[in-house]
Amino acid sequence: MTETSWVSLLIVALSGILSVVVVLIFFWKKELEERRKLLRQQVLQVTLPLRLQALERAALFLERNDPNNLLPRLNPSSFQRTGDLIQIIFRLVQEEFLHNSAYQIYTGPQVWYAIRSAKNTFFQILQTTLSEHPPHQTPPLLWVEKFKEKWRSQTSDPFQIALAYVHREMERMVNV
Repeated sequence: MTETSWVSLLIVALSGILSVVVVLIFFWKKELEERRKLLRQQVLQVTLPLRLQALERAALFLERNDPNNLLPRLNPSSFQRTGDLIQIIFRLVQEEFLHNSAYQIYTGPQVWYAIRSAKNTFFQILQTTLSEHPPHQTPPLLWVEKFKEKWRSQTSDPFQIALAYVHREMERMVNV
């Protein structure tokens, strides 16, 4: 065999090897993309119900602890001491918040921030009302009315804002 035939044979062999390598890389990338797609579907199947449950719990927390719903549920007229009512309000909201905090990783940062903000605003207004109307000097029903006045004087309801974030996140997840 001549030198040119060896070179041409070598070129044919190298082009064949290169073709095989290109085809293998193409199929490898396609297989990798298919695996990623399946993994995303599996993750979505596992996390979507958890995220929806977390958002449901967040909405329930916001609905139950909105002062417009919480105070009538506690029936302030049944309390003889304002201090007892205030302690129960603080304890109930804090316990329910801590109970639901385990789900924060599934709600998303904006939703969780809005929930924390609503709770903190609620506590701030409770503290302000406490400082302006000491519980030992104010009967429970009057104290609740003073608190409601302060709550209503806000420009926006933080519980409703947080609830809007929950609904927006739920819509975003369902539309994925």
